[in-house]
Amino acid sequence: MLSPLWIERFLKIPGAKQVKQHLKRQGHTEDEANIGAVTAAGLVIFLMALLFNSFLFGVLLATFNQFQAYCRDNGTEAMGIGIFSTALFLALVFQYLRKSTALKAEAQRKAQWDRHKIEEKRDYLRRGAMGNFEEIFRFYLSEKHPGIEVKTVHVVGTIPRIRFQARRFNSQVGEKVEKNYQLFRDSLFADTLHVMETAFGLSGNIPSVMVDAMMNFISGKAKYYDGAVLSVKAQRDVFEHFDLSKAQPFKVLTSFDLRYRDGMEVQPLPEEENKNARVLERIKERAPKLNVHYAAPKTKVDDGWEKPVLKEEGIPLQETTRGKELSSLPLAQFQDLVTGFLAKMSFEVLKVKKVPGGTLQIQADFRHPVVGGSFLILARQYPETAPVHADLVRELDELAREEACKRGVYIITGRFTEEARNITRKMAVDLVDGALLSALLEGPAYDGRWSIRTVDEKGVATDLSRMPLMNFERETDLFLKSMGFRVEKIRRMTGGAVVAVAEFPHPVTGGKFAVMARQFPPEERVSAEIVSELTHVMTAEFCYRGLLMVPSDYAMEARALSRFSGVELVDRNTWENLRRHM
Repeated sequence: MLSPLWIERFLKIPGAKQVKQHLKRQGHTEDEANIGAVTAAGLVIFLMALLFNSFLFGVLLATFNQFQAYCRDNGTEAMGIGIFSTALFLALVFQYLRKSTALKAEAQRKAQWDRHKIEEKRDYLRRGAMGNFEEIFRFYLSEKHPGIEVKTVHVVGTIPRIRFQARRFNSQVGEKVEKNYQLFRDSLFADTLHVMETAFGLSGNIPSVMVDAMMNFISGKAKYYDGAVLSVKAQRDVFEHFDLSKAQPFKVLTSFDLRYRDGMEVQPLPEEENKNARVLERIKERAPKLNVHYAAPKTKVDDGWEKPVLKEEGIPLQETTRGKELSSLPLAQFQDLVTGFLAKMSFEVLKVKKVPGGTLQIQADFRHPVVGGSFLILARQYPETAPVHADLVRELDELAREEACKRGVYIITGRFTEEARNITRKMAVDLVDGALLSALLEGPAYDGRWSIRTVDEKGVATDLSRMPLMNFERETDLFLKSMGFRVEKIRRMTGGAVVAVAEFPHPVTGGKFAVMARQFPPEERVSAEIVSELTHVMTAEFCYRGLLMVPSDYAMEARALSRFSGVELVDRNTWENLRRHM
Protein backbone atom coordinates (compact mmCIF):
# COMPACT_ATOMS: atom_id res chain seq x y z
CA MET A 1 0.00 0.00 0.00
CA LEU A 2 1.35 3.40 -0.98
CA SER A 3 1.98 5.99 1.72
CA PRO A 4 -0.22 9.12 1.87
CA LEU A 5 2.72 11.22 0.65
CA TRP A 6 3.04 9.17 -2.54
CA ILE A 7 -0.75 9.19 -3.04
CA GLU A 8 -0.67 13.00 -2.76
CA ARG A 9 2.07 13.17 -5.39
CA PHE A 10 0.18 10.83 -7.76
CA LEU A 11 -2.95 12.98 -7.35
CA LYS A 12 -1.05 15.91 -8.86
CA ILE A 13 -0.87 14.04 -12.18
CA PRO A 14 -3.43 15.55 -14.61
CA GLY A 15 -6.71 13.63 -14.47
CA ALA A 16 -6.03 11.80 -11.16
CA LYS A 17 -8.13 14.12 -8.99
CA GLN A 18 -11.02 14.02 -11.46
CA VAL A 19 -11.00 10.22 -11.40
CA LYS A 20 -10.99 10.19 -7.59
CA GLN A 21 -13.92 12.61 -7.38
CA HIS A 22 -15.85 10.59 -9.94
CA LEU A 23 -15.32 7.36 -8.03
CA LYS A 24 -16.41 8.96 -4.75
CA ARG A 25 -19.58 10.24 -6.40
CA GLN A 26 -20.26 6.68 -7.58
CA GLY A 27 -20.25 5.51 -3.95
CA HIS A 28 -16.75 4.07 -3.60
CA THR A 29 -14.76 4.45 -0.37
CA GLU A 30 -11.78 6.75 0.09
CA ASP A 31 -9.26 3.93 -0.32
CA GLU A 32 -10.95 2.62 -3.47
CA ALA A 33 -11.04 6.11 -4.92
CA ASN A 34 -7.32 6.53 -4.16
CA ILE A 35 -6.48 3.21 -5.87
CA GLY A 36 -8.44 4.25 -8.94
CA ALA A 37 -6.76 7.65 -9.01
CA VAL A 38 -3.29 6.09 -8.64
CA THR A 39 -4.10 3.62 -11.44
CA ALA A 40 -5.21 6.47 -13.68
CA ALA A 41 -2.08 8.42 -12.80
CA GLY A 42 0.04 5.34 -13.67
CA LEU A 43 -1.72 5.04 -17.00
CA VAL A 44 -1.08 8.73 -17.72
CA ILE A 45 2.58 8.28 -16.81
CA PHE A 46 2.78 5.21 -19.08
CA LEU A 47 1.24 7.10 -21.98
CA MET A 48 3.57 10.05 -21.36
CA ALA A 49 6.53 7.69 -21.32
CA LEU A 50 5.31 6.05 -24.50
CA LEU A 51 4.87 9.39 -26.21
CA PHE A 52 8.24 10.53 -24.94
CA ASN A 53 9.90 7.36 -26.29
CA SER A 54 8.13 7.76 -29.61
CA PHE A 55 9.27 11.37 -29.78
CA LEU A 56 12.78 10.37 -28.79
CA PHE A 57 12.94 7.62 -31.35
CA GLY A 58 11.55 9.99 -33.99
CA VAL A 59 14.21 12.56 -33.25
CA LEU A 60 16.87 9.91 -33.31
CA LEU A 61 15.56 8.51 -36.61
CA ALA A 62 15.37 11.95 -38.24
CA THR A 63 18.62 13.35 -36.91
CA PHE A 64 21.01 10.52 -36.55
CA ASN A 65 20.86 8.09 -39.48
CA GLN A 66 23.85 6.16 -38.32
CA PHE A 67 22.35 5.79 -34.87
CA GLN A 68 19.14 4.55 -36.50
CA ALA A 69 21.05 1.82 -38.26
CA TYR A 70 22.82 0.98 -35.03
CA CYS A 71 19.50 0.75 -33.18
CA ARG A 72 18.07 -1.47 -35.94
CA ASP A 73 21.02 -3.77 -35.78
CA ASN A 74 21.32 -3.64 -31.97
CA GLY A 75 17.79 -3.73 -30.53
CA THR A 76 18.86 -4.63 -27.00
CA GLU A 77 21.11 -1.60 -26.60
CA ALA A 78 18.41 0.69 -28.04
CA MET A 79 15.88 -0.66 -25.56
CA GLY A 80 18.32 0.03 -22.72
CA ILE A 81 18.70 3.64 -23.86
CA GLY A 82 14.91 4.05 -23.89
CA ILE A 83 14.52 2.58 -20.42
CA PHE A 84 17.29 4.84 -19.05
CA SER A 85 15.70 7.91 -20.63
CA THR A 86 12.32 6.96 -19.16
CA ALA A 87 13.81 6.53 -15.69
CA LEU A 88 15.58 9.88 -15.99
CA PHE A 89 12.36 11.58 -17.06
CA LEU A 90 10.39 10.09 -14.17
CA ALA A 91 13.11 11.08 -11.70
CA LEU A 92 12.88 14.68 -12.87
CA VAL A 93 9.09 14.65 -12.66
CA PHE A 94 9.02 13.26 -9.11
CA GLN A 95 11.83 15.61 -8.02
CA TYR A 96 9.73 18.53 -9.22
CA LEU A 97 6.67 17.19 -7.39
CA ARG A 98 8.70 16.72 -4.20
CA LYS A 99 10.02 20.29 -4.31
CA SER A 100 6.54 21.61 -5.02
CA THR A 101 5.17 19.74 -2.00
CA ALA A 102 8.01 21.01 0.22
CA LEU A 103 7.43 24.61 -0.90
CA LYS A 104 3.72 24.28 -0.22
CA ALA A 105 4.38 22.87 3.26
CA GLU A 106 6.86 25.67 3.99
CA ALA A 107 4.31 28.26 2.86
CA GLN A 108 1.72 26.70 5.17
CA ARG A 109 4.12 26.74 8.12
CA LYS A 110 5.00 30.38 7.43
CA ALA A 111 1.31 31.31 7.22
CA GLN A 112 0.63 29.54 10.52
CA TRP A 113 3.58 31.31 12.17
CA ASP A 114 2.44 34.70 10.86
CA ARG A 115 -1.05 34.06 12.17
CA HIS A 116 0.37 33.02 15.55
CA LYS A 117 2.34 36.28 15.80
CA ILE A 118 -0.71 38.31 14.77
CA GLU A 119 -2.82 36.56 17.41
CA GLU A 120 -0.22 37.41 20.08
CA LYS A 121 -0.26 41.06 19.03
CA ARG A 122 -4.05 41.00 19.01
CA ASP A 123 -4.02 39.91 22.66
CA TYR A 124 -2.06 43.08 23.45
CA LEU A 125 -4.56 45.05 21.36
CA ARG A 126 -7.45 43.69 23.41
CA ARG A 127 -5.69 44.94 26.53
CA GLY A 128 -5.45 48.47 25.14
CA ALA A 129 -2.08 48.59 23.32
CA MET A 130 -2.82 50.24 19.95
CA GLY A 131 0.76 50.29 18.67
CA ASN A 132 0.29 47.31 16.29
CA PHE A 133 -3.27 48.14 15.21
CA GLU A 134 -2.34 48.87 11.58
CA GLU A 135 -0.49 45.58 11.08
CA ILE A 136 -3.27 43.53 12.69
CA PHE A 137 -6.00 45.39 10.81
CA ARG A 138 -4.32 44.95 7.42
CA PHE A 139 -3.85 41.22 8.08
CA TYR A 140 -7.49 40.49 8.95
CA LEU A 141 -8.92 42.80 6.28
CA SER A 142 -6.81 41.20 3.52
CA GLU A 143 -7.97 37.80 4.77
CA LYS A 144 -11.68 38.64 4.83
CA HIS A 145 -11.91 41.20 2.02
CA PRO A 146 -8.82 41.02 -0.20
CA GLY A 147 -10.27 43.43 -2.79
CA ILE A 148 -10.09 46.47 -0.48
CA GLU A 149 -6.92 48.57 -0.85
CA VAL A 150 -5.97 50.32 2.41
CA LYS A 151 -3.96 53.52 1.93
CA THR A 152 -3.19 54.75 5.47
CA VAL A 153 -4.11 53.92 9.07
CA HIS A 154 -3.70 56.62 11.71
CA VAL A 155 -4.48 55.93 15.39
CA VAL A 156 -5.11 58.70 17.93
CA GLY A 157 -5.47 57.29 21.42
CA THR A 158 -7.82 54.34 20.85
CA ILE A 159 -9.63 55.79 17.81
CA PRO A 160 -8.31 54.66 14.40
CA ARG A 161 -8.80 56.62 11.20
CA ILE A 162 -8.61 54.38 8.13
CA ARG A 163 -8.32 55.59 4.54
CA PHE A 164 -8.94 53.16 1.69
CA GLN A 165 -9.05 53.52 -2.09
CA ALA A 166 -12.53 53.57 -3.62
CA ARG A 167 -13.06 51.16 -6.52
CA ARG A 168 -13.79 52.34 -10.06
CA PHE A 169 -16.09 50.85 -12.69
CA ASN A 170 -15.54 51.66 -16.37
CA SER A 171 -18.45 51.63 -18.80
CA GLN A 172 -18.53 49.09 -21.60
CA VAL A 173 -19.68 49.69 -25.17
CA GLY A 174 -23.42 50.31 -25.28
CA GLU A 175 -23.87 50.55 -21.49
CA LYS A 176 -24.99 53.58 -19.52
CA VAL A 177 -22.94 55.63 -17.10
CA GLU A 178 -25.73 55.42 -14.48
CA LYS A 179 -25.19 51.66 -14.21
CA ASN A 180 -21.49 52.16 -13.43
CA TYR A 181 -22.38 54.86 -10.91
CA GLN A 182 -24.74 52.40 -9.20
CA LEU A 183 -21.95 49.80 -9.04
CA PHE A 184 -19.53 52.40 -7.66
CA ARG A 185 -21.97 53.52 -4.98
CA ASP A 186 -22.91 50.00 -3.88
CA SER A 187 -19.28 48.86 -3.62
CA LEU A 188 -18.31 52.09 -1.84
CA PHE A 189 -20.91 51.61 0.91
CA ALA A 190 -20.20 47.88 1.20
CA ASP A 191 -16.41 48.38 1.43
CA THR A 192 -16.84 51.13 4.04
CA LEU A 193 -18.99 48.83 6.14
CA HIS A 194 -16.47 45.95 5.77
CA VAL A 195 -13.62 48.21 6.95
CA MET A 196 -15.68 49.42 9.88
CA GLU A 197 -16.75 45.90 10.85
CA THR A 198 -13.18 44.57 10.74
CA ALA A 199 -11.84 47.45 12.88
CA PHE A 200 -14.53 47.06 15.56
CA GLY A 201 -14.04 43.29 15.62
CA LEU A 202 -10.37 43.51 16.56
CA SER A 203 -10.84 44.83 20.09
CA GLY A 204 -13.60 45.86 22.42
CA ASN A 205 -11.51 48.83 23.62
CA ILE A 206 -12.11 50.80 20.40
CA PRO A 207 -14.94 53.29 21.14
CA SER A 208 -15.27 54.65 17.60
CA VAL A 209 -13.81 54.30 14.10
CA MET A 210 -13.34 56.88 11.34
CA VAL A 211 -13.29 55.64 7.74
CA ASP A 212 -12.43 57.71 4.65
CA ALA A 213 -12.87 56.51 1.06
CA MET A 214 -10.23 58.23 -1.11
CA MET A 215 -10.39 58.86 -4.85
CA ASN A 216 -8.74 61.04 -7.51
CA PHE A 217 -10.14 61.97 -10.90
CA ILE A 218 -10.70 64.89 -13.28
CA SER A 219 -14.19 66.30 -13.03
CA GLY A 220 -16.39 67.45 -15.90
CA LYS A 221 -15.17 71.01 -15.32
CA ALA A 222 -11.55 69.94 -15.91
CA LYS A 223 -10.64 70.23 -12.21
CA TYR A 224 -8.42 67.68 -10.54
CA TYR A 225 -9.96 66.15 -7.44
CA ASP A 226 -7.92 64.19 -4.91
CA GLY A 227 -9.50 63.54 -1.54
CA ALA A 228 -12.26 61.80 0.35
CA VAL A 229 -15.50 60.98 -1.43
CA LEU A 230 -16.97 59.47 1.72
CA SER A 231 -16.11 59.92 5.36
CA VAL A 232 -17.92 58.46 8.35
CA LYS A 233 -17.33 58.38 12.10
CA ALA A 234 -19.03 55.39 13.74
CA GLN A 235 -19.60 54.79 17.46
CA ARG A 236 -19.42 51.26 18.82
CA ASP A 237 -22.61 51.44 20.90
CA VAL A 238 -24.61 52.39 17.78
CA PHE A 239 -22.81 49.92 15.51
CA GLU A 240 -23.51 46.94 17.77
CA HIS A 241 -27.28 47.42 17.45
CA PHE A 242 -27.28 46.57 13.73
CA ASP A 243 -27.71 43.11 12.23
CA LEU A 244 -25.27 43.44 9.32
CA SER A 245 -26.63 40.34 7.59
CA LYS A 246 -30.02 42.03 7.09
CA ALA A 247 -29.42 45.79 7.18
CA GLN A 248 -28.50 47.71 4.02
CA PRO A 249 -25.04 49.32 4.08
CA PHE A 250 -26.40 52.76 3.26
CA LYS A 251 -28.95 52.62 6.07
CA VAL A 252 -26.23 51.61 8.54
CA LEU A 253 -23.89 54.42 7.45
CA THR A 254 -26.58 57.11 7.69
CA SER A 255 -26.95 56.28 11.39
CA PHE A 256 -23.51 57.80 11.99
CA ASP A 257 -21.78 61.09 11.20
CA LEU A 258 -21.66 60.66 7.41
CA ARG A 259 -20.08 63.00 4.85
CA TYR A 260 -20.54 61.96 1.21
CA ARG A 261 -19.50 63.71 -2.00
CA ASP A 262 -18.39 61.69 -4.99
CA GLY A 263 -17.92 64.59 -7.45
CA MET A 264 -19.05 62.44 -10.39
CA GLU A 265 -21.30 65.22 -11.70
CA VAL A 266 -23.94 62.84 -13.05
CA GLN A 267 -27.58 63.79 -13.36
CA PRO A 268 -29.70 63.23 -10.27
CA LEU A 269 -31.84 60.12 -10.25
CA PRO A 270 -35.53 60.58 -11.16
CA GLU A 271 -37.99 61.37 -8.41
CA GLU A 272 -39.73 58.04 -8.83
CA GLU A 273 -36.58 56.28 -7.58
CA ASN A 274 -36.50 54.94 -4.02
CA LYS A 275 -36.23 57.12 -0.92
CA ASN A 276 -32.60 56.23 -0.24
CA ALA A 277 -31.54 57.62 -3.63
CA ARG A 278 -33.23 60.98 -2.94
CA VAL A 279 -31.66 61.19 0.52
CA LEU A 280 -28.28 60.40 -1.00
CA GLU A 281 -28.62 63.17 -3.60
CA ARG A 282 -29.41 65.71 -0.87
CA ILE A 283 -26.34 64.59 1.08
CA LYS A 284 -24.20 64.94 -2.04
CA GLU A 285 -25.41 68.48 -2.68
CA ARG A 286 -24.82 69.79 0.83
CA ALA A 287 -21.75 67.89 2.04
CA PRO A 288 -18.24 69.43 1.71
CA LYS A 289 -15.67 67.94 -0.63
CA LEU A 290 -12.35 68.20 1.14
CA ASN A 291 -10.76 68.59 4.56
CA VAL A 292 -13.16 66.35 6.44
CA HIS A 293 -12.68 67.07 10.15
CA TYR A 294 -14.60 65.74 13.11
CA ALA A 295 -14.78 68.33 15.86
CA ALA A 296 -14.67 67.03 19.40
CA PRO A 297 -17.78 67.76 21.46
CA LYS A 298 -17.50 70.92 23.52
CA THR A 299 -17.25 70.26 27.24
CA LYS A 300 -16.68 72.36 30.30
CA VAL A 301 -13.17 73.02 31.45
CA ASP A 302 -13.54 71.03 34.65
CA ASP A 303 -15.68 68.25 33.17
CA GLY A 304 -14.31 64.89 34.24
CA TRP A 305 -11.43 66.31 36.32
CA GLU A 306 -10.93 65.22 39.89
CA LYS A 307 -8.52 66.16 42.60
CA PRO A 308 -5.92 63.53 43.48
CA VAL A 309 -6.31 61.66 46.75
CA LEU A 310 -3.37 62.23 49.05
CA LYS A 311 -1.84 59.00 50.37
CA GLU A 312 -0.59 58.52 53.89
CA GLU A 313 3.05 59.35 54.29
CA GLY A 314 5.53 56.79 55.51
CA ILE A 315 4.43 53.99 53.13
CA PRO A 316 6.90 53.66 50.23
CA LEU A 317 4.90 53.50 47.03
CA GLN A 318 7.30 51.18 45.30
CA GLU A 319 6.88 48.57 48.05
CA THR A 320 3.22 48.15 47.18
CA THR A 321 3.95 47.35 43.55
CA ARG A 322 7.22 45.45 43.79
CA GLY A 323 6.97 42.03 42.18
CA LYS A 324 3.98 43.05 40.03
CA GLU A 325 3.83 43.99 36.36
CA LEU A 326 2.92 47.65 36.02
CA SER A 327 0.78 46.90 32.96
CA SER A 328 -1.45 44.49 34.91
CA LEU A 329 -2.31 46.84 37.79
CA PRO A 330 -5.93 47.99 38.15
CA LEU A 331 -6.47 51.49 36.79
CA ALA A 332 -7.15 52.99 40.22
CA GLN A 333 -3.93 51.52 41.62
CA PHE A 334 -2.02 52.65 38.52
CA GLN A 335 -3.37 56.18 39.05
CA ASP A 336 -2.11 56.18 42.64
CA LEU A 337 1.26 54.93 41.44
CA VAL A 338 1.60 57.68 38.81
CA THR A 339 0.52 60.51 41.12
CA GLY A 340 2.92 59.23 43.77
CA PHE A 341 5.69 59.03 41.20
CA LEU A 342 5.07 62.63 40.09
CA ALA A 343 5.13 63.81 43.71
CA LYS A 344 8.40 61.94 44.14
CA MET A 345 9.79 63.86 41.14
CA SER A 346 8.80 67.22 42.77
CA PHE A 347 5.65 67.73 40.68
CA GLU A 348 2.56 69.12 42.37
CA VAL A 349 -0.43 67.22 40.97
CA LEU A 350 -3.41 69.57 40.55
CA LYS A 351 -6.09 67.42 38.91
CA VAL A 352 -6.57 64.06 37.22
CA LYS A 353 -9.00 62.92 34.52
CA LYS A 354 -9.67 59.44 33.13
CA VAL A 355 -9.86 59.45 29.34
CA PRO A 356 -11.83 56.59 27.66
CA GLY A 357 -9.46 53.80 26.69
CA GLY A 358 -7.54 53.59 29.96
CA THR A 359 -5.51 56.85 29.69
CA LEU A 360 -4.88 59.15 32.64
CA GLN A 361 -4.64 62.89 31.89
CA ILE A 362 -2.94 64.83 34.66
CA GLN A 363 -2.17 68.52 35.12
CA ALA A 364 0.73 69.26 37.45
CA ASP A 365 3.03 72.14 38.36
CA PHE A 366 6.80 71.91 38.54
CA ARG A 367 8.01 74.57 40.98
CA HIS A 368 11.15 75.96 39.38
CA PRO A 369 11.65 79.58 38.31
CA VAL A 370 13.40 78.72 35.01
CA VAL A 371 12.37 75.30 33.68
CA GLY A 372 9.22 74.95 35.78
CA GLY A 373 5.61 75.69 34.92
CA SER A 374 2.40 73.88 34.10
CA PHE A 375 2.85 70.34 32.73
CA LEU A 376 0.33 68.09 31.01
CA ILE A 377 0.96 64.39 31.70
CA LEU A 378 -0.55 61.42 29.90
CA ALA A 379 -0.11 58.02 31.54
CA ARG A 380 -1.22 54.71 30.08
CA GLN A 381 -0.61 51.01 30.65
CA TYR A 382 0.89 49.02 27.78
CA PRO A 383 2.43 45.54 27.71
CA GLU A 384 6.13 45.69 28.58
CA THR A 385 7.23 44.90 25.00
CA ALA A 386 4.50 46.85 23.18
CA PRO A 387 5.90 49.76 21.10
CA VAL A 388 4.32 53.22 21.35
CA HIS A 389 4.63 55.10 18.08
CA ALA A 390 5.39 58.72 17.25
CA ASP A 391 1.80 59.70 16.43
CA LEU A 392 0.79 59.57 20.09
CA VAL A 393 3.73 61.82 21.02
CA ARG A 394 2.64 64.36 18.40
CA GLU A 395 -0.88 64.31 19.78
CA LEU A 396 0.42 65.03 23.30
CA ASP A 397 2.45 68.00 22.01
CA GLU A 398 -0.63 69.47 20.34
CA LEU A 399 -2.76 68.80 23.42
CA ALA A 400 -0.22 70.52 25.68
CA ARG A 401 -0.36 73.61 23.47
CA GLU A 402 -4.16 73.62 23.49
CA GLU A 403 -4.17 73.40 27.29
CA ALA A 404 -1.60 76.26 27.49
CA CYS A 405 0.90 74.02 29.26
CA LYS A 406 4.64 74.53 29.09
CA ARG A 407 5.57 70.92 28.36
CA GLY A 408 4.08 67.47 28.19
CA VAL A 409 5.17 64.20 29.79
CA TYR A 410 4.19 60.78 28.41
CA ILE A 411 4.38 57.94 30.96
CA ILE A 412 3.84 54.36 29.75
CA THR A 413 4.62 50.86 30.97
CA GLY A 414 5.78 49.73 27.51
CA ARG A 415 8.50 51.17 25.32
CA PHE A 416 8.77 54.01 22.80
CA THR A 417 9.88 53.47 19.22
CA GLU A 418 13.05 55.07 17.95
CA GLU A 419 11.00 57.48 15.82
CA ALA A 420 9.02 58.59 18.88
CA ARG A 421 12.24 59.34 20.78
CA ASN A 422 13.71 61.24 17.85
CA ILE A 423 10.75 63.58 17.34
CA THR A 424 10.79 64.67 21.00
CA ARG A 425 14.00 66.55 20.20
CA LYS A 426 11.86 69.04 18.29
CA MET A 427 8.85 69.01 20.62
CA ALA A 428 8.13 70.06 24.18
CA VAL A 429 7.52 66.48 25.34
CA ASP A 430 9.43 64.28 27.80
CA LEU A 431 9.15 60.49 27.68
CA VAL A 432 9.11 57.98 30.56
CA ASP A 433 8.94 54.35 29.45
CA GLY A 434 8.40 51.28 31.59
CA ALA A 435 12.07 50.65 32.31
CA LEU A 436 12.72 54.25 33.42
CA LEU A 437 9.51 54.32 35.46
CA SER A 438 10.51 51.18 37.38
CA ALA A 439 14.03 52.51 37.96
CA LEU A 440 12.79 55.88 39.27
CA LEU A 441 10.23 54.21 41.53
CA GLU A 442 13.00 52.15 43.10
CA GLY A 443 15.41 55.10 43.35
CA PRO A 444 15.48 58.05 45.71
CA ALA A 445 13.24 61.09 45.44
CA TYR A 446 14.41 64.07 43.38
CA ASP A 447 15.96 66.88 45.40
CA GLY A 448 14.84 70.00 43.54
CA ARG A 449 16.41 72.66 45.72
CA TRP A 450 17.32 76.04 44.27
CA SER A 451 18.29 79.27 45.99
CA ILE A 452 17.89 83.03 45.73
CA ARG A 453 21.36 84.55 45.73
CA THR A 454 22.04 87.71 47.72
CA VAL A 455 24.36 90.25 46.04
CA ASP A 456 26.51 92.64 48.06
CA GLU A 457 26.44 96.09 46.48
CA LYS A 458 29.66 97.26 48.18
CA GLY A 459 32.38 97.66 45.57
CA VAL A 460 30.69 95.73 42.74
CA ALA A 461 28.60 96.73 39.75
CA THR A 462 25.06 95.46 40.21
CA ASP A 463 23.54 96.57 36.89
CA LEU A 464 23.58 93.50 34.66
CA SER A 465 23.32 95.53 31.46
CA ARG A 466 26.37 97.73 32.22
CA MET A 467 28.78 95.55 34.18
CA PRO A 468 32.08 94.36 32.57
CA LEU A 469 31.83 91.22 30.49
CA MET A 470 34.03 89.25 32.91
CA ASN A 471 31.69 90.07 35.79
CA PHE A 472 28.69 89.31 33.58
CA GLU A 473 30.16 85.88 32.88
CA ARG A 474 30.59 85.28 36.60
CA GLU A 475 27.00 86.39 37.30
CA THR A 476 25.71 83.99 34.63
CA ASP A 477 27.70 81.12 36.09
CA LEU A 478 26.52 81.81 39.66
CA PHE A 479 22.89 82.17 38.53
CA LEU A 480 22.93 78.80 36.75
CA LYS A 481 24.45 77.06 39.75
CA SER A 482 21.96 78.63 42.13
CA MET A 483 19.12 77.31 39.93
CA GLY A 484 20.45 73.76 40.22
CA PHE A 485 22.27 73.56 36.86
CA ARG A 486 25.61 71.82 36.50
CA VAL A 487 27.78 74.06 34.34
CA GLU A 488 30.04 71.98 32.11
CA LYS A 489 31.73 74.84 30.25
CA ILE A 490 31.33 78.59 29.87
CA ARG A 491 33.06 81.19 27.69
CA ARG A 492 32.78 84.83 26.62
CA MET A 493 31.93 85.94 23.09
CA THR A 494 32.30 89.23 21.28
CA GLY A 495 29.30 91.52 21.37
CA GLY A 496 28.70 91.24 25.11
CA ALA A 497 27.53 87.64 25.17
CA VAL A 498 28.31 84.60 27.32
CA VAL A 499 27.77 81.04 26.03
CA ALA A 500 27.66 77.99 28.28
CA VAL A 501 26.61 74.35 28.33
CA ALA A 502 24.78 73.31 31.50
CA GLU A 503 22.88 70.21 32.54
CA PHE A 504 19.68 70.23 34.53
CA PRO A 505 19.71 66.96 36.53
CA HIS A 506 15.96 66.29 36.75
CA PRO A 507 15.38 62.64 35.63
CA VAL A 508 12.18 63.47 33.71
CA THR A 509 12.26 67.01 32.39
CA GLY A 510 15.98 67.65 32.67
CA GLY A 511 18.76 67.44 30.10
CA LYS A 512 21.63 69.34 28.56
CA PHE A 513 20.98 73.02 27.83
CA ALA A 514 22.83 75.43 25.57
CA VAL A 515 22.88 78.75 27.46
CA MET A 516 23.38 82.20 25.99
CA ALA A 517 23.40 85.36 28.13
CA ARG A 518 23.64 88.72 26.41
CA GLN A 519 23.65 92.31 27.68
CA PHE A 520 20.93 94.65 26.42
CA PRO A 521 19.72 98.05 27.59
CA PRO A 522 16.86 97.66 30.12
CA GLU A 523 14.34 99.46 27.91
CA GLU A 524 15.06 97.39 24.78
CA ARG A 525 12.84 94.48 23.75
CA VAL A 526 14.78 91.46 22.53
CA SER A 527 13.65 90.34 19.08
CA ALA A 528 13.06 86.84 17.74
CA GLU A 529 16.40 86.90 15.88
CA ILE A 530 18.24 86.36 19.17
CA VAL A 531 16.17 83.22 19.79
CA SER A 532 17.09 82.00 16.29
CA GLU A 533 20.75 82.70 17.04
CA LEU A 534 20.53 80.52 20.15
CA THR A 535 19.10 77.65 18.09
CA HIS A 536 22.31 77.70 16.01
CA VAL A 537 24.33 77.49 19.23
CA MET A 538 22.17 74.54 20.32
CA THR A 539 22.94 72.73 17.06
CA ALA A 540 26.67 73.40 17.41
CA GLU A 541 26.71 72.11 20.99
CA PHE A 542 24.48 69.07 20.22
CA CYS A 543 21.80 70.30 22.62
CA TYR A 544 18.06 70.03 22.04
CA ARG A 545 17.05 72.63 24.63
CA GLY A 546 18.27 76.14 25.24
CA LEU A 547 18.26 78.88 27.88
CA LEU A 548 18.35 82.55 26.87
CA MET A 549 19.15 85.12 29.58
CA VAL A 550 18.93 88.91 29.06
CA PRO A 551 18.68 91.88 31.47
CA SER A 552 15.69 93.31 29.54
CA ASP A 553 12.33 92.15 28.25
CA TYR A 554 11.32 90.04 25.22
CA ALA A 555 9.14 90.91 22.27
CA MET A 556 5.98 88.84 21.67
CA GLU A 557 7.52 87.25 18.56
CA ALA A 558 10.50 86.04 20.60
CA ARG A 559 8.24 84.44 23.22
CA ALA A 560 6.17 82.72 20.54
CA LEU A 561 9.25 81.38 18.75
CA SER A 562 10.77 80.05 21.98
CA ARG A 563 7.79 77.66 22.47
CA PHE A 564 8.52 75.94 19.17
CA SER A 565 12.31 76.01 19.51
CA GLY A 566 12.77 74.37 22.93
CA VAL A 567 14.17 77.58 24.42
CA GLU A 568 13.53 78.77 27.97
CA LEU A 569 13.54 82.56 28.49
CA VAL A 570 14.89 84.47 31.50
CA ASP A 571 14.05 88.19 31.39
CA ARG A 572 15.15 91.10 33.57
CA ASN A 573 12.43 90.65 36.21
CA THR A 574 13.15 86.96 36.71
CA TRP A 575 16.90 87.47 36.85
CA GLU A 576 16.75 90.39 39.25
CA ASN A 577 14.18 88.75 41.55
CA LEU A 578 16.40 85.71 41.88
CA ARG A 579 19.41 87.96 42.45
CA ARG A 580 18.42 90.17 45.36
CA HIS A 581 20.51 93.08 46.60
CA MET A 582 21.41 93.72 50.17
